[in-house]
Amino acid sequence: MWMRLIPTLFLTGAFIGLSGCGTPYHETVRADARSRVDAFNAQLSYDQAEKAFSVGRFDTALRQINDALERFPDAPEYHVLQGRIYLETHRLEEAIESFMGALEVNEEYAEALYFAGIVFQRWSDDESAYEKYQKAYELEPSNVQYLLASAESLVALGELNAARELVTEKLSYFEYNSALRHLLGQIEMLEDRPQEAVEYLTQARLMKPDDLFLLEELAWAQYLAGQYSPSYDSLQHLQLRLPEPRTDLMHLEARCLAMMERNNDARNLYLKLSKLKPEDVEIWVELGAIAWDLGDYRRVAQSGMRATSIAPDRHEGFMLRGVYEQQKGNLDEARKMFEKASQRAEGNALPYILLGNLLEDVGDYKGAQAAYAAAQQAEPTNPDAQLLWQQIRERQLTVAEP
Repeated sequence: MWMRLIPTLFLTGAFIGLSGCGTPYHETVRADARSRVDAFNAQLSYDQAEKAFSVGRFDTALRQINDALERFPDAPEYHVLQGRIYLETHRLEEAIESFMGALEVNEEYAEALYFAGIVFQRWSDDESAYEKYQKAYELEPSNVQYLLASAESLVALGELNAARELVTEKLSYFEYNSALRHLLGQIEMLEDRPQEAVEYLTQARLMKPDDLFLLEELAWAQYLAGQYSPSYDSLQHLQLRLPEPRTDLMHLEARCLAMMERNNDARNLYLKLSKLKPEDVEIWVELGAIAWDLGDYRRVAQSGMRATSIAPDRHEGFMLRGVYEQQKGNLDEARKMFEKASQRAEGNALPYILLGNLLEDVGDYKGAQAAYAAAQQAEPTNPDAQLLWQQIRERQLTVAEP
């Protein structure tokens, strides 16, 4: 633009100098020359503002773009840059005024619509954000950023099917775009469909193999889909690329090992976690379960004591302590622990089942039957509770028949 304007300015100036002044025609020529100079200087200020903005010098950028707008207010891109500066400095009211100013100049300026959508999104006005994003996308359907913003707004509004349809119909057009598949994977996770999520997230990762956040989401999806070995591999790969190991990812690794029946490895990792996060009750409960499966009753007792100390309102610690006391032959103490666990086990049949087993072992069949009935009431779909109650009921009837 500069190279086009400079010869014109020289020619216009020469013409004015030769022709004299004072006539309406000459006034028009001078006004036209001034507007060209203003446009040229405004463009200079805009370019300088862009450079300052790109390196984070927001005060300088704002001064330059204000100067550009003062000289030439009819360029929508100037208003947009001003709004972006306000957006970066968290001045949302000024930002929306700038973007709306751009739309007053050109109501179909897609970039202004897109950034206005960002402001509405930050205000949690998802409906207005979607309206702006969608209009920007309609104006520029080849812009994948506008498509993603529209779909993400639909997700925020809870319109998951609409978001999925909007994205899937453009997958072949944006064949090598990772972000679209990433978003589809997130939608499937929100709809509790981890198998489908794994497919999309795997595709996304093939296109963007260095995205660690994407790799982490894939590991979680694989775990929830029951793909424990691939999830463990993803976690191992992720941990190697992080500056230092993360305990939440170590915890997920331990769960994968347990589900893969690598109990010794799982126990070792849980022991490490129990030292790193000694106040995390979930770690102690899961360590106790692994130790119980391995017959490591010393760890069972330790886990039960720590769990009841950290979370006395939860049932798992008392249940583990009951298992330990029963194995040691302290049946009265075991019964007390199972009863305490049952009192805290809302919606969980296992403490009642363990109590019923203990009562059955000591010959208290009526008490065992009541425990199994309570187990069914706590968890009506539990097949073990139903089977045990049915077996002891039949046994009671058989005993009563003679």
